[in-house]
Amino acid sequence: MSIRARLVWLVFAVIAPSLAFALYTTYSVYQSQSVRIAQSMNGTTRAVALAVDRELARYGTIVSTIAANPSLVQGDLRTFHARLQQTVQPLGGGVTVFDADGIPLIDTEHPYGFPLPMPPSLPRLVRVGGLPSLDVSPLFRDPLSRTYAIAIHRPVLRDGTIIYYVSLKFPAAGLGALLAAQALPENWLGVILDGNFNIVARTRDSEKHIGEAASPGFQHEIENQIDREGSLDSITRDGEEVVTFYSRAESSGWRVLIAIPKQDVLASILAPLGTVLLGIVLVLALALVFAIVLGRTITRPLAQLDQAAKALGRGELVVAPDTGMDETDRTARVLAQASLTINRSNQEMAERVTEAVAQAERSHQALLQGQKLEALGRLTGGIAHDFNNLLQSMTVGLQLADMLCTNPRAKRAIEACQRSAQRGAQLTRQLMTFSRGRTNEVKQVDLRTLIMDMCELLHGALPSRVELNLELPESAWPIKVDPLQCELAILNMAINARDAMPDGGSLSIRLGRQEAGAQDIGELTRGSCVRLEITDSGCGMSEEVRERAFEPFFTTKPIGEGTGLGLAQVYGFARQSHGTVSIDSEIDQGTRITLLLPFANENAEVTELEHKISGPMEGTARVLLVDDDAEVRDVVGSMLEELGYAVDVANDAEAALARLATSDQPRVNVLFSDIVMPGQLDGVSLAEMARSHYPELGIVLATGYTETLPADLGMRVLTKPFTIQTLSAALFAAQEQNRAWLTRA
Repeated sequence: MSIRARLVWLVFAVIAPSLAFALYTTYSVYQSQSVRIAQSMNGTTRAVALAVDRELARYGTIVSTIAANPSLVQGDLRTFHARLQQTVQPLGGGVTVFDADGIPLIDTEHPYGFPLPMPPSLPRLVRVGGLPSLDVSPLFRDPLSRTYAIAIHRPVLRDGTIIYYVSLKFPAAGLGALLAAQALPENWLGVILDGNFNIVARTRDSEKHIGEAASPGFQHEIENQIDREGSLDSITRDGEEVVTFYSRAESSGWRVLIAIPKQDVLASILAPLGTVLLGIVLVLALALVFAIVLGRTITRPLAQLDQAAKALGRGELVVAPDTGMDETDRTARVLAQASLTINRSNQEMAERVTEAVAQAERSHQALLQGQKLEALGRLTGGIAHDFNNLLQSMTVGLQLADMLCTNPRAKRAIEACQRSAQRGAQLTRQLMTFSRGRTNEVKQVDLRTLIMDMCELLHGALPSRVELNLELPESAWPIKVDPLQCELAILNMAINARDAMPDGGSLSIRLGRQEAGAQDIGELTRGSCVRLEITDSGCGMSEEVRERAFEPFFTTKPIGEGTGLGLAQVYGFARQSHGTVSIDSEIDQGTRITLLLPFANENAEVTELEHKISGPMEGTARVLLVDDDAEVRDVVGSMLEELGYAVDVANDAEAALARLATSDQPRVNVLFSDIVMPGQLDGVSLAEMARSHYPELGIVLATGYTETLPADLGMRVLTKPFTIQTLSAALFAAQEQNRAWLTRA
């Protein structure tokens, strides 16, 4: 395989993770657009449904006012009819009074005493205790005006007894204005249905379809929907395939529909994807062009060396070509000198010429080997530096997004992106295995120390009405776990207990020993193990809930208040740690969660937890962030602000020194700088100058790759990509160093 082909494959290998991430991002954009459109249309239909309820409630208020008229309550129907004749025009409709059995007595559209026909809309005859909040009739055709109308009914009470019913009818055309106010596109369709699925208002062909009932199939499909609002696929009366968004009004039970043609929905979702796909194609094309150009810059000098070597083989004098590469230029000069020596000594020193050629060949092979090693080292370093800067932005940005995000779907997308970033970091570590060792997230820790360090976090997560009790015996409790997952499991159990005690209570955390037996489920081996109990005095769980508590996404909380992943994470942590977890709970008797974990080697050194997030020690500490990569500055700066720090940024060492020398701005507490930066000063030189001029300044450095890192800087150096926890611990340690210097001074 040629060098050019190998370079092309190398480019593919390097950009493959980024390409996969870009494709996943494209899919995420597609999903987010779908969700955004659904949320927008659900909000529109919900607003129109609320407007329908408000409009009907307005008429309901008028009817209630009429029903409270003293003349009507006293039974003076003649006086009530005369007064109502004077006010019926402003009401916008006719008023009918029924007796308690639903027989019409008076009607404002007929003279008093005139024999009344049975109206098309009758009130619901109910007892006093079963009064409806809004008794609205289905759509009907008014026999006098021959227009479609709606009636609102209210009972008339005397001493708590229903004596009459009052009915106010009004034209249904006024409800069409609610749809018109939405200014829907012409190819969209808006519809209002009454409680019997009759069409009350319609944005297209309203005169043709008002009063018609929705198709039985559509009625059946929408009645089977559990939620009050949502969407479904349907076909309009014109035969057009649409996505129908619906919302049911709470008081009247009427439904509002907005139907969008499927091609319009698909076009709205796919519109943002064109730019993303075009960007992916352009990046891939540029990478291939770069690989081809780079391959030519390498193969051209080698071809020139081939020509020089052929001339040397023919015994000709070789003139050293200018290849543009130091290594091949040196080889060309050696070949030229060798050819001169061969030609001068061709007759007298045949054996010396042979030896010289052999020596030149050995030198050539050694040089090629050196070039390979040097090229590998530089290529690895370059890839590590650029890749780690990219992974740094992704890692911190995703962690920040994960901290701020509460949407389960978004969290899963963020976790997938984090896993991709972790795979990218593993690839970088594999490229630099000669200089960097692999780390393992599973560490041996003291569980008692871990819980004590979490006290502040636990107190912050629990309200003041919940009392936290710790029963932690004074001894070492060594276990071998992922510390971050262990903290998260304890926090999940504490938050679950908090939610079970809305009115307050007590939460106890206990440590003890237990002999694991055959009844313990999981990979826990028999013998002595650590028992972690978290007990609350909350509402407890039923047997059905207790059996499903560890299922992912199972929750008893209302929609939007729980993801169902808390106890599922605890269960997963226990299994991954070769332990087991169980729940003991009864209704109104509280809950006890028991976590059994195997003891680690008690003689082994317990690893200190470095992943705890720490904010500024006192007040608001100020960090000067120095990095030439704008993306790294953005994401790390945002995370520092999220941790509680005030942040100043600089894009090179000169700008950072100028900021430190500024006296009219707040004092900088910690300098956090990248090592590899353009300009005359790199991060190490910046740190040394800052330490000499500002000895009280805390300093933390970060690097993706560098060949100039001293063996002992006397300061903390973070390796990219670092996590938020590692950064927080380093900055906290730098603040402690700052405080110690100021105390000595």
